[in-house]
Amino acid sequence: MIRKSLYGAIAFMVVVYAGFWVSAPGTGDPSQYARLTQNYDVRIVRDKYGVPHIFGDRDVDVSFGLAFAHAEDDFATIQDVVLATRGTLSTLKGPDAAKTDYLIQWMGIWDVVNAGYETRISQATRDHAEAYADGLNYYVSEHPHVVAPGVLPFTGKDIVAGFTFKTPLFFGFDQDVAKVAAGEYGTGLDKTAALMVTDAPQPDLGSQGVAIAPARSGDGSTRLLVNSHQPLTGPVAWYEARLKSNEGWDMAGGTFPGSPLILHGTGPTLGWANTVNKPDLVDVYELTLNPDNGNQYKLDGEWRDFEISDAAIDVTFWGPIRWTFHEPIYRSAHGPVFKTEEGAFAVRWAGMDEMRTLEEMIALNKARTPADFETALAMMAMPSINYVYADKAGNIAHYYNAMMPKRPEGVDWSGLVPGDRSDLIWHGYHGFGDIPKTVNPPSGAVFNANNTPYVASDGDGSALREDFPSSMGIETQMTNRALRLVELLSDAEQVYDHAFRRIKYDNAYSFMGEEKSLAFQVWHEVTGLEFEDAELREARDYLFGWSLTTDASSEHAALGVLTVTPFIMADMSGEPRPDPREAFEHAVRTLKDNFGRLDVPWGQVNRLVRGGESWPLSGGPDVLRAVYAEWDEEAGHLEATAGDSYIMFVEWDAAGAQHVRTMHNFGSATLDASSQHYADQAPLFADERERKLPLDMVALELEKTSERRLGGAGN
Repeated sequence: MIRKSLYGAIAFMVVVYAGFWVSAPGTGDPSQYARLTQNYDVRIVRDKYGVPHIFGDRDVDVSFGLAFAHAEDDFATIQDVVLATRGTLSTLKGPDAAKTDYLIQWMGIWDVVNAGYETRISQATRDHAEAYADGLNYYVSEHPHVVAPGVLPFTGKDIVAGFTFKTPLFFGFDQDVAKVAAGEYGTGLDKTAALMVTDAPQPDLGSQGVAIAPARSGDGSTRLLVNSHQPLTGPVAWYEARLKSNEGWDMAGGTFPGSPLILHGTGPTLGWANTVNKPDLVDVYELTLNPDNGNQYKLDGEWRDFEISDAAIDVTFWGPIRWTFHEPIYRSAHGPVFKTEEGAFAVRWAGMDEMRTLEEMIALNKARTPADFETALAMMAMPSINYVYADKAGNIAHYYNAMMPKRPEGVDWSGLVPGDRSDLIWHGYHGFGDIPKTVNPPSGAVFNANNTPYVASDGDGSALREDFPSSMGIETQMTNRALRLVELLSDAEQVYDHAFRRIKYDNAYSFMGEEKSLAFQVWHEVTGLEFEDAELREARDYLFGWSLTTDASSEHAALGVLTVTPFIMADMSGEPRPDPREAFEHAVRTLKDNFGRLDVPWGQVNRLVRGGESWPLSGGPDVLRAVYAEWDEEAGHLEATAGDSYIMFVEWDAAGAQHVRTMHNFGSATLDASSQHYADQAPLFADERERKLPLDMVALELEKTSERRLGGAGN
């Protein structure tokens, strides 16, 4: 772990294991990268909303162009992502980033990448990553003032390592690490005391994908909804791009800073949506230490020596003043180890030695048939993430993709695992044929909303729970969004386009069926409470009038959503639920203190904010129109920070023609408040409208706002 000595040194500037120095490493000469365009030929055309459409003869040309275009809009975030991946973010961000820097070294990310970069991924994958790095380096040659000291050059290894680091965070790896580091194991400490190893918003608030087959669509079309819920800004916020090469790469959709391809979206013949899934992919082993030698642990009746290495963490305090902190990293046969006051615990997780994720993602980007798509997934190089799939031929599917360890049966893998038996140290993963999947079900619909794969349709055809061993740790829960999808799809015999949009923008909590939403359960409990205070009794009676919808115009939704949100967020984060009476009283006080009444329209409370403007929003936590917000004390209202962000509707009509509508929560200019594209999509997003994506050159030329040629004839 990052021990108390390190935190004490950072907090009080008392250096225990530190080397002091006052200097800043040089960046090198950015102008040396100006010649990189000689190796590429790329055309970047920005449409009416500033979204880059990037064209090149080769895949590497397009990768180079994507890096340059994204850097134009969000270089600072890309730079932060790369520094975090290197474990050197503290050199730029100071002590707050030390936890992330230590985690990178503790995980052994760079050991894996350095050992396998030349042998475990193809030359084409390396070329792709290095072209993206070249695009960043070239951008810096034109804007040398933006780069931080010591960053240059960006490298292909940076890009590959980014996937190795970030993908486990989506299945909650960092949260399990936090529990161990905080000493929760062995003490039963409340998770609220856990050390969070990353300070960024957690990328697991929700997502949904829905696909409709031609037989169900009413007009012979195939329909796909791509609707991931992410933070609205930062390192895992969506950026839209369209990418096309003459080597078969043709994708439009969303990507993250530092990612050299489309993470989910559509090509001309198929597309997919991703949602977070969280099977049990992390195991914590309780080790027995040698009482005479704390650097040894027991395994199969013998004392084994820990492998011990040094984590060097450079932390900037003021200007050029930096310290280098040194912390030991212990590693057992199981994996890296935390030594805490409660004992020693080793951690083993899915993908801990995986570096082929980018290669799999490239194969998905270039897939054109169901066989191509499944062949790419069969690499099993993506530690987790659901795929909701649809294609031009009318095929639809849900794949509960994950690298699920091949664990021995008969062991409770959900808790602490004995660390003194080598037979419990798993090796290898279940193959693609073993994972739950729902392909072309008879209902003609598939979906996922962070729910169990055993409910992937509103009819038969989903994977069956009895077909999968408990050791795979597959989820069994249903979210409100999943409950609503079952209800809404069951009510729609045919899912025309208007019905599809209505389903996506549904903003209600479920109160029907045997399994009711958490929001309904809280509403039912609170309305059953008795209050001595007359004001609270009146508020309770007012809550009776809430229909469990979150329309911006609703005058009951504000009290309802503010009451139930703490319960929903507690369940999502694994925290204890609050007391219903206290949560309700807090909701009442919030509305009375800030608005003077209970019947304030929800859209006055729930706002999309960008710069100096704001717009009313329908939606709330865990509804299909997902909005997660934080209270702005100065403004006196909620500000949306996560949830619905990049939205894509894809349709292949009965004649095979493709139609794509998209919308971003703000706009393509992520950081430049002076740009016309800083917030140009926000009003449409708040109004639940989309724009048609220009996929053919004629349409693109008609709405082109700028064009840039890099390399080739542009030299």
